[in-house]
Amino acid sequence: MEIPLFPVGEIVLLPGMALPLHVFESRYRELLGRVRQTREPFGIPCVLPANTPAGFGGASREPEARIARVATLAHLVDVSYNPDGTADIVVVGGERVKILDINNEKYPYSCAQAQLDPLEPSNPQWTKAIARDVLEKFLTRMQTKFGDVSNEVPEDMLLKASFVAANLRLSGMDAQRVLEAKNLFERFEILSEFVGVPKKLLN
Repeated sequence: MEIPLFPVGEIVLLPGMALPLHVFESRYRELLGRVRQTREPFGIPCVLPANTPAGFGGASREPEARIARVATLAHLVDVSYNPDGTADIVVVGGERVKILDINNEKYPYSCAQAQLDPLEPSNPQWTKAIARDVLEKFLTRMQTKFGDVSNEVPEDMLLKASFVAANLRLSGMDAQRVLEAKNLFERFEILSEFVGVPKKLLN
C-alpha cells in the first residue's frame, strides 16, 4: 500500500498514542488536504539522529536516508484551521508498518510503499508478569512527579505498553526500539530498562 509520510523529527508515534501536530509547510498542508479527502492514514516515521549506528531502524546514516523503516500509521481525529492557513491537528497511532520504499518524486511530500507489520504472538503469562512489574515501577515513578495516574492506564496490553513509553519521554532511538520489538513481551522487556525492574525479576 502507498502511504504519505509526515516525518516530524525524532518523534516516534506508538499505537494508541495521541499526538498534536502543527501543520505549516505547504507540502504538508497538501498532504493534510489529501488525507481529509480520502480519510486514509499516513505514516509518521522517526527521523533518526545523524549519529545513529548504521542499520538501526533500517536506515543508513546519510541525511536523506535517516527515516526509520518501521513506523506507525497516524489516523487523523481532529483538525483546526488557523487564519494564516496553517492547521493544528491531532492524530492517533494505529497499525505498525514496515516501509519498503520511499518516493520523493510523485508528490511535494514523500510517499512510501509499506506493508502492515503486526507484532508476533508472545507467551501471555510471561507478558502479563513483566507488564505487572514494569507498571508497578512506572506508577511509583509517576507518583513522585504527577501523583496517582493508575486510573489513566489502559486495560489493553498493547495500549498499556504505549502509555508507559509515551509518559517516560524516551529519546527517539529508545522509543524506536520499543516500536520495533518483535512482540509484546519484548516491548515490556525494553521498557523495564527505563523503569528499573531488577533483572532477577525478568528471569
